[in-house]
Amino acid sequence: MLATPGPLPSAGVEDRWAFEVKQDGQRAMVYLPGDGTILLRARSGTDIRAAYPELLPLAVAIGARSAVLDGEIVALDEQGRSDFERLQQRMGLVGSPAKAARMASRVPAHLMLFDLVHLDGRLLTGLPYAERRELLEGLGLAGPSWSTPAAITGHGA
Repeated sequence: MLATPGPLPSAGVEDRWAFEVKQDGQRAMVYLPGDGTILLRARSGTDIRAAYPELLPLAVAIGARSAVLDGEIVALDEQGRSDFERLQQRMGLVGSPAKAARMASRVPAHLMLFDLVHLDGRLLTGLPYAERRELLEGLGLAGPSWSTPAAITGHGA
């Protein structure tokens, strides 16, 4: 799913909608087979693990569970907002893991998780958003370089 602009739902039906902050970063699918390894893929399909070494411990945080997560890799500014210009300093460092490791301390990346596609061998894309969101939040994925930001039901304006 990609964010697309559109009108807000009317007040009479907005309680059927969940709203999330649109992050300004690099979209990533996170593959966690449950064996302590991780694969990060950009929308192009490129493996981007080497560019973001601070995200690799997520493989340990999820434990033995297998999952495919959808999220956005961001660089946060001083107010905690995603800043694409800051992130651009980190993008493209796949071929330079040593430089990526040095840059991780200067411009840390943070993975904002917003969907759960696969869990413990079960494809979840056929489930309603609310059920997938509940399963995602149930994983308790909050760490030094990743989080599951809240979604708000209703109150779109």
